[in-house]
Amino acid sequence: MKISDFLKIDYETSLIALTYILGKSKSYVLMNQNLDLNDKQSQRLKDIINKRKDSYPLQYAIGEWEFYNLKLKVDERALIPRFETEIIVDYLIKSPIKKDRILDIGTGTGAIALSLAKNIENSFVLGSDIEEKALSLALENKKNIGIENVDFVRSDLFENIRGKFDFIISNPPYINKKDYESLDRELYFEPKSALYGGEDGLDFYRKIIKKANSYLNDGGHLIFEIGYDQKEVLNRLLTNQGFVNIQNIKDFNDFDRFIIAQKG
Repeated sequence: MKISDFLKIDYETSLIALTYILGKSKSYVLMNQNLDLNDKQSQRLKDIINKRKDSYPLQYAIGEWEFYNLKLKVDERALIPRFETEIIVDYLIKSPIKKDRILDIGTGTGAIALSLAKNIENSFVLGSDIEEKALSLALENKKNIGIENVDFVRSDLFENIRGKFDFIISNPPYINKKDYESLDRELYFEPKSALYGGEDGLDFYRKIIKKANSYLNDGGHLIFEIGYDQKEVLNRLLTNQGFVNIQNIKDFNDFDRFIIAQKG
């Protein structure tokens, strides 16, 4: 079948999936719609389109996803890396703050840890996760990409963490009970443990904020990705725990999405 035939069946799915199947850009796909796909390529694209009919996430259906110029393996073992998260990764890479030792809590696929390790020279990044399945995926991505200055450990938040860090970053589960029960069907394929943050969505933030100072170097920073309506309460929690110089950063849709706070 030709590319054009698949675009007629499911334009968005086919266009994005073909960039991975062919290893080409969207513009290449659109400019070569008369290209005949071989049997292997056609079958893979058919399988992806069929999975999408049941609301299966496109990223899982493809089996890989790009995050900050890294091609990551993705599947149901961990949360799908979001494009918005690249904002904070880019900010930290370019920031003058000290970043020799970095801790990524709830690493999932390893997207944040791997992209920081890849782009921050002379750094050491430790990614932690309570889920063995997620850790196995992060380790696969580490091996596939070939990054050495990163390691992964199983830990329930700080339980198995040793030493101190220049900054701690986390994109913890932050969806509250009410919102979780009304999520799009597609999101239920992702691990609940990576999405559900308790009754008000703040369970993990409270636990991390309470103990983070003990794991930060003097002047170190705590960085969170947050829900669109959680800025004010988290700013208060951080202030009450002695954090200073709190910054709030917006995402592409002008929602408050990230918090950076310095150890007081």
